Amino acid sequence: MKQRVYRCILIPGMLLSIFMITGCTNRGPELPHCFDLQGHRGAMGLKPENTIASFLKAAELGVNTIEFDLAVTREHKLVVSHEPWFRSDICLRPDGSPIPRQQERSFRLYELSYVEIAEYDCGSIQHPAHPEQKTKPAAKPLMIDAIEAVDRHTRKLGREPVRFNIEIKSDPAWDNTLTPPPEVFARLLHEELLKLKNQLDKNIFRRVNVQSFDPRALKAFRSIAPNVPVAILTYQEGTVDDHIEYFGFLPEIYSPNFGLLTEAHVERTRELGMRVVPWTVNRKEDMTQMIRLGVDGLITDYPGRFNELYGRRVRCDNKRYKSPQQGT
Repeated sequence: MKQRVYRCILIPGMLLSIFMITGCTNRGPELPHCFDLQGHRGAMGLKPENTIASFLKAAELGVNTIEFDLAVTREHKLVVSHEPWFRSDICLRPDGSPIPRQQERSFRLYELSYVEIAEYDCGSIQHPAHPEQKTKPAAKPLMIDAIEAVDRHTRKLGREPVRFNIEIKSDPAWDNTLTPPPEVFARLLHEELLKLKNQLDKNIFRRVNVQSFDPRALKAFRSIAPNVPVAILTYQEGTVDDHIEYFGFLPEIYSPNFGLLTEAHVERTRELGMRVVPWTVNRKEDMTQMIRLGVDGLITDYPGRFNELYGRRVRCDNKRYKSPQQGT
């Protein structure tokens, strides 16, 4: 028996759509009223990771939140970088020569001034895992410069300011060699956010949350700024309670690797009053599955793929992100 073919027929002045169960739409399950679409390192599937170009692309694609990572320079400035060194597969030396793979961890940001860091090109080499990525020479930006650039761009687009999910990249093995101790790292982040509050947006603290895999970093930041929501990151198996016990406190946001997330995890976070935002969800079928589980948002390298499922729109009023502990 021949299979019927259903098409969307364009008629001048109207669109006649014929839908069956799998007809002319690929939309997934309904989104919750408030959904947080986060661009991972900006939109690194399309632009070089953790660069201003990547952040601007994410903003153009309508993300609610831009996720990025921090390292620290020799003079204690915060620079956007996933590693506290220059990766050999995505960065070039100031003279354009490659960084030897075996030596990349010796190219430490913590030992360089920002003037020196800015001479490296981390935008001209396509990321090996992202063939759609469009390259362009780019330096690792300072956090303050990146946030200012995004805010200018969203104003130009006529959109509401985006939020920022800021990851403190610390590890006990890195203390005092690749990064400062977590207490210092947390203080530096708070001080730079205060500068942004005074120079850019008095509401900046309402537009950020801080995340980390390192319990020490989150505890240190929470002791300084208890009203800023924090997210615990994990790639370990276990229950929600296992992960909370490891971190030693109840966060506002639970962010596991998406492959580990189950219905039981989501139900437990609801009981504890947390939001669930898994990482890094790149395939459409995985996005759909996460939404079926009831997540409050997701972190992705490809915000445009999410738009293909749900359209591009403002998905959540920033005021809805107020922490249960957050005051004025």
